[in-house]
Amino acid sequence: MIVTITPNPSLDYTYELPSGEFRLGGVIRPTDTRCDAGGKGVNVARALSLNGIRSRAVLTLGQTEGQHILDLLMLEDLDTRPLLVKGASRVNVTLVDTAGNTTKINSLGSPISPGECRGLIALAVTATDEIDWLVTCGSLPPTVEKNFHAMAVVSGKEINAKTAVDCTGEALILACQAGVDLIKPNVHELSDIVKRPLKVLNDVFAAAKELIALGAGSVIVSMGSQGALYVSSTKTLYATAAKVKPRSTSGAGDSSLAGFLSKIDKGVEEALLESMAWGAAAVALPGSKMPVESDIASYRGQSKVTDKPDLNMVVTGD
Repeated sequence: MIVTITPNPSLDYTYELPSGEFRLGGVIRPTDTRCDAGGKGVNVARALSLNGIRSRAVLTLGQTEGQHILDLLMLEDLDTRPLLVKGASRVNVTLVDTAGNTTKINSLGSPISPGECRGLIALAVTATDEIDWLVTCGSLPPTVEKNFHAMAVVSGKEINAKTAVDCTGEALILACQAGVDLIKPNVHELSDIVKRPLKVLNDVFAAAKELIALGAGSVIVSMGSQGALYVSSTKTLYATAAKVKPRSTSGAGDSSLAGFLSKIDKGVEEALLESMAWGAAAVALPGSKMPVESDIASYRGQSKVTDKPDLNMVVTGD
């Protein structure tokens, strides 16, 4: 089973707009609106569950917004283990136009106490089921220590689970130092961590190697329309992206991580190909909707994997 931890889940409202309609100071009428339960770990669990893979979402929930998140997850029949907290769960807003341009307004969330942080991790690792992967993801609420994801990694190792982390900045560095098995930064997040621009694929490779030197077992660097680079101490693989007309990029990286985890027992190459298909399928869907098999199937076979990528390829990160 795959268990995800989300310390800062959200209600994700998405408004689709005609191209060129977004402007400050005006009145905008969207062509479509949807609301999804969100947060990186929540999305990973949703994508896995919708595709028949045993998963569980462990998350904080607070006040009316938290109840709305729980209601949405129950509609998807997701195995959910909430930790009730005092503060309200956050609300995020995404504006996306018909050209695929996306503007996101992400709330900070409400503070949670050190005791609630420990309780959230304990809720994840004390499950009676055997946990294959413990996946801890996303931003941290205000006042939460940057070592939260690292603490989760240590707890996962204590129950012999593989661990994955998708977060940014200092929190990701600390997770690497804790010995996380897999991390999934995008190319911009990786650039921020190593504090230098990543202009060509060799720069991305070198930066990923730095995180492995810190203690990470493997790194998947998502590169948008340019695919993804997988790096470990013994293997380097590059996957091209499937061709897709973007509708919303919200949750696409989470879907991609879910796809990878769904096939990792078949080997890294097959997992990377599945990751590309799930990510492309999510980009073609509205809001933070997670893809199901009928969405994913047409994107399988479009991506290619090589262990000899062109390291001089210019990186756009689009």
